[in-house]
Amino acid sequence: MISLSKAVTLIPIQDSDSDILFGLMSRIYKDAYAEFWEDGGDWYVDLIYHEENVRKEIRRSRTHYFFVEWMGEKVGILKYDYPFSPREIEIPNAMKLHRLYLDSSTHGKGIAKLLLEHCEKVTKAENLDFIWLEAMSCKPQAKRFYEKNGFEQVLTYSLDFEKLYPEYRKIEIMRKRIF
Repeated sequence: MISLSKAVTLIPIQDSDSDILFGLMSRIYKDAYAEFWEDGGDWYVDLIYHEENVRKEIRRSRTHYFFVEWMGEKVGILKYDYPFSPREIEIPNAMKLHRLYLDSSTHGKGIAKLLLEHCEKVTKAENLDFIWLEAMSCKPQAKRFYEKNGFEQVLTYSLDFEKLYPEYRKIEIMRKRIF
């Protein structure tokens, strides 16, 4: 358990948490992205949060996967991996901020900022140079949040997920140098 403030705590995700994670992300992810998918996001949620995939991810030594609790309630997830560079462009000696999802009821409460600050502290402690992430071009509020926090766009490419409507397939790789 990692306490980020009096109200925000990170709880490491364990093998036994897959049902809780699946239920949480079915709600949070679909609330934010359902209209981008032909099936409302079911295929993607099943792919990413299926029990076997979660177990595979948390067994990787470079993966750090947490529930985000706010006031004692699970309201999202944080996942980062290091060292990790994207296939599409070289970002050496970096952390990938892989997943940061929060329930919409918590938006505007400073939780995402605390999570970014935590990632920056880990990046510094591990002597990494960058944090990078992928943000969907069609989610301008997320992109603005990351830009406001020092991230810059370095590459745009297109996802090839069949069930994702073509107009929502652009994704941007963003990075932030950590000093």
